[in-house]
Amino acid sequence: KIIPAKTGAGESDLQARYIRFDNYTFLRESEKRVEQTTLLWRTAKGSHFALFPNLNANDPAWRDLMRDARFRRALSLAINRHEVNQVVYFGLALEGANTVLPQSPLFDRAYQKSWTEFDLKRANALLDELGLTKRNNRGVRLLPDGRPLEIIVETAGESTEQTDVLELIRDTWNKAGVKLFIKPSQREVFRNRVFAGEAVMSVWSGLENGLATADQNPEELAPSSQQQLHWPKWGQFVETGGKSGEAADMGAAKELQRLNLAWRREATTERRAALWRQMLQIHADQVFTIGVVSGTLQPVVISNRLRNVPLEGVFNWEPGAHFGIYRPDTFWLGEARKPRPPAIN
Repeated sequence: KIIPAKTGAGESDLQARYIRFDNYTFLRESEKRVEQTTLLWRTAKGSHFALFPNLNANDPAWRDLMRDARFRRALSLAINRHEVNQVVYFGLALEGANTVLPQSPLFDRAYQKSWTEFDLKRANALLDELGLTKRNNRGVRLLPDGRPLEIIVETAGESTEQTDVLELIRDTWNKAGVKLFIKPSQREVFRNRVFAGEAVMSVWSGLENGLATADQNPEELAPSSQQQLHWPKWGQFVETGGKSGEAADMGAAKELQRLNLAWRREATTERRAALWRQMLQIHADQVFTIGVVSGTLQPVVISNRLRNVPLEGVFNWEPGAHFGIYRPDTFWLGEARKPRPPAIN
């Protein structure tokens, strides 16, 4: 809240970090008082908002459930992405799974739409198929050990936007007999709980590189790093050469690792693209992460004194380094001059 407020007061020459789309109206209004301009840049993450079931959760009942693709698919089908898009993002986001964006040469609409249609009937049928047919007096399904199916979704506590989206998801999950609780904490605590297997589900953004090409490493799709919130222990095992963490013991996850290794050994773009698509297909079908929306717009505030900043751009960390790709060492300050922001198509 402090950063958007100070930016709106003209205390920043260039700002995008910690500014959300719902700050846009306030920032545009501030242009009447302050010599600055608010632009809207594209983003490039595979999903702006995604849920991460922890397949390495310590609790055996939750771990078994999270590892069953039918459960992950049911949770995805029980999300009304259109409602989320309209209420939180004014209908300007893309609704779909956590996958590459339409601008990527690897994009396939089937990946984007896999298990993302809002279908409570189908979601309930999948949960029944799992044997989760018993409910308590509040209509919440019961785990095999008798505990209520209450999922605590953990966040880093840095965004009220995440809470807004989760509250909408909570309403539709309730209709499937799944209770959702939101647990915010500090980022370090949040990550350590996921890494240790204490968290059963968490929220973060999706694939870092939604604009991937065949010659860029697809390791994000396979266990490769502890930072992957859906299988941190498997990722840690790969990252440390087997010294820490746990070896992947799920067929689909091991297949993703095999395909990623095969990609590293391939020299031709054509063959690498084929391996990428196999990995994207597995990821889409298995719903290892539950994407909600992507392609959101990022407000970028620039002082009217700042020159050489692109009026259109993509705000992304990898690739892009946020402003880095636009060579901020070539930005400079001059007399105030109002630029004309381009229209957003």
